[in-house]
Amino acid sequence: MDQRFQATCPICSEKRTFVAPDDYASCRDGLKAIGCPLNDCVTRERAAAAVLFSMFSREQLKELRVHEAAPGGRGLSLWLWYNITKKVFSGYYPDKPFGTMVGHIRNENLEAQTFPDRCFDLVVHLDVMEHLFEPFKALAEIFRTLDFGGICIFTAPTYPERTESEQVAFQSSDGVRIVGEPEYHGNPQDPSGSLVTWRYGYDLPLLRGARGSTSR
Repeated sequence: MDQRFQATCPICSEKRTFVAPDDYASCRDGLKAIGCPLNDCVTRERAAAAVLFSMFSREQLKELRVHEAAPGGRGLSLWLWYNITKKVFSGYYPDKPFGTMVGHIRNENLEAQTFPDRCFDLVVHLDVMEHLFEPFKALAEIFRTLDFGGICIFTAPTYPERTESEQVAFQSSDGVRIVGEPEYHGNPQDPSGSLVTWRYGYDLPLLRGARGSTSR
């Protein structure tokens, strides 16, 4: 039976009726608002927006230099697209030169970015970390591109009852080595999807802290 309730969306600030097919498993990707004007945004996008708007007013955000990696074309990504002037959206196209534009998307490898130091005030990436071979190298690169006082907001899925994170795909000179059955997630820039390289557990905040970054 569908689960329904009313709440205010933190992105559009409108009171809406939210619907999910059940009260647990589908809430991450299946909990959506009826008549959503932001292309059916999902829970992680609303959660990231709630954090973002608790730290900056909407007017303050409009003045920031913003980088979003792998924009989803809905939810918070759409809000940033329509409201931020000094923005860069990036995606990963390994067959094209990095640092060049592919349509309105800048081609970037998050683990070796072409951006100069301290060029952004805010970096956003939602459910990207589980598709990187070296996610903590990417976080170090993001830190390099953030100006003093800059903020990075991101989401990464954790697996139920998994206490320790595990890398399940490795890149080498011989190609990609996959541990177990390959898993793919949707990719807004590639209809064939993205390989899952890490399965994160509840230790993810500890892993970030151990590598010198500060988390909230």
